[in-house]
Amino acid sequence: MNARSRRFLPFVFLAPALILLGVFVFYPIVRAALTSLTNWNGISTTSDFIGLRNYAQLLVDPEVLHATTNTLLYVALTLPATLVLAFLAALAVERASIASTILRVAFAVPFVISIPVVSIVWVWIFDPNFGLLNYALSLVGLGGQSLLTHPSTAMIGIAIPSVWRQFGYFMLILLAGMKNIDQAYYEAARLDGAGPATRALRLTLPLLGPQLFFCLVLGVIDAFQVFAQVDLMTQGGPLESTDVIVYELYQQGFSYFHTGYACAMAVMLMLVLGLVTFVQQRWLGSKVFYQ
Repeated sequence: MNARSRRFLPFVFLAPALILLGVFVFYPIVRAALTSLTNWNGISTTSDFIGLRNYAQLLVDPEVLHATTNTLLYVALTLPATLVLAFLAALAVERASIASTILRVAFAVPFVISIPVVSIVWVWIFDPNFGLLNYALSLVGLGGQSLLTHPSTAMIGIAIPSVWRQFGYFMLILLAGMKNIDQAYYEAARLDGAGPATRALRLTLPLLGPQLFFCLVLGVIDAFQVFAQVDLMTQGGPLESTDVIVYELYQQGFSYFHTGYACAMAVMLMLVLGLVTFVQQRWLGSKVFYQ
């Protein structure tokens, strides 16, 4: 094999992955961006070019603004709770033992269960008539509650399964980071009289900066794209209290047949997530990666 052939050999091995990326990632992005500049309804073979009119409408559409507010509420309810639970769970299972192994599996298993299955199971748990939650509450005289049917609590009902499913995955990431921390730091802290809580907050937490940053970025992206839980548990209700951005996008594209408008929402969401990730990287990334 001559030198020229060796130069192109890496591209031969990369070709299958590049073809898949082109067909299933780059082409849909470009097609959505072009469609967002039209008023295509998803069915007609023709459409009119309307420029940035869809994007201008996004900024004043009350339904989109309401969905954005709900999405931010979902992020606020899920992301901090997920990170805190993941950190506490990682501390609880850090030491090698049979009990820790069982807890690791118990915490991590929900993440490998598909979101539709998790959503349906939690709908049963929240059921006001025969749900497990209401049975437990009835034992203390608080039965008959239904989180998913009240506008003030429906988003909490969506957030609980999401936190339950994801914190185990973040726990594994943080646990891997804990294993890489030099034990000499802990020995020095013990000699200085630091207790378990002090070591966890003043030593472990700062040294898990890279892993926490990764979980933060991943959690924000995932939370902004929440859809299946809303679709299966509340369908955006009651009274649109759980109507989030991606569900509104779905409604615009497949219920109202405003495909061009839905594509504009998708492109805008992609740009916003890219901007948020960039800001996180600039403001936090340089502060958590130690040399």
